[in-house]
Order: sequence, then structure tokens, then C-alpha cells
Amino acid sequence: MLRRHSKAYFIVSTAVLAALSIIFELIPSFRVFWGMKIDFVGVMWVLAYFLYGLNEALCVSAITTLFILLYSPTGFVGATMKFVATVPMFLVPAGLLHLPIFTHRTSKAFNRVLTIMVAGTLAVLVRIAVCSLVNYYWAVPLFLGIPSSVLLERFFGGSVLAFVAYVASMNLLQGIVDVVVPWFLAFKVKLAEYFGTW
Repeated sequence: MLRRHSKAYFIVSTAVLAALSIIFELIPSFRVFWGMKIDFVGVMWVLAYFLYGLNEALCVSAITTLFILLYSPTGFVGATMKFVATVPMFLVPAGLLHLPIFTHRTSKAFNRVLTIMVAGTLAVLVRIAVCSLVNYYWAVPLFLGIPSSVLLERFFGGSVLAFVAYVASMNLLQGIVDVVVPWFLAFKVKLAEYFGTW
């Protein structure tokens, strides 16, 4: 166990998960029937949290975001939106651990189905709220080159709720994947037991 807490273990595990995340960024994404793309980039970020804690999850996120920034066609906007959308998926659970109901603040707290359901639901809701705001006030005008109000009138009948519903549809399934897959790997495949450090 002491070896798992070493600086070398931190560097190697961060490098491995960041590399896997980058590989998932490079391979074609899975497309569901209504056209939305599902990827497993963020799965590695949340898995890093379940296995190694918040610091490593942030490091894996930062490395992958830098790669997307430098090499993805979506550039700065795509990298920023991926970061903004996915980071809540482990920041919210990390924040919940500080509530008095958790006596043991370790990854094992998320082994319970009820706990991960509550944490995952809250994380997805935060993701949708943050993505709605950032898309409307920043990403849409910058990426599409038109004011958000014009987009709202042209495609959503001027309805903010319709816009939020669209953003939610783009983030709900991806958010579920970003929580359920790493949770299954960490606690049902028992990667947390074999490789985890907290």
C-alpha cells in the first residue's frame, strides 16, 4: 500500500489514465440513433477520481484537455467545453463527501448504489446547468459567430427552455456514461480494491 502512495505511482497511474483518455478522444465516437455522439474520454477522468482521488482526476483532466486544445479540430472551444462538462462528474461527488453523513471520506463511500445514484444525479444536473450557461453566453457566440439570441430565435422559437432541453439531451446520456462506467470498473470489476490509493 505504501508503494501506491509514492510519487512514482502517482505519475505512472496519471500517465496511463491520461493516455487512455487521449486514445478515446482519437478513436471515432459512438453515435446514438438521434445523432448524439457518446465518447469515453471523461470515463477515465472519473475513474481516476474513484481510484486515486481528486488531485489525480484533475491532472488527468488537464492533460487530456491540453491534448484536445492542441490537436482536436474543435480547438479551444471544444477543449473548454469538454472540461466544463466533465469536471462536475467528479467534483460534485468530491464535494458531497464533505457532508456530515459521510463518516469515512474515501472512495468506498461510492460503492453503495444509492450513494452513487444520488451523487450521479446531482452531478448530471450541475453539468446540464453549467453547460447551458456556458454554451449560451460563451461557446455559441464564439464557435458559431452569431449572438445566442439569434440562435434562440432561429432554432428554438425564442424559447430558453427549449434551448436548455436541447443541451440537457446532449449531456444526459453522456453524463450517465461518465458516472456508471467508471463506477462499474472501480467497484464491480474491483479496480479500486486492486489499484486504488484512497
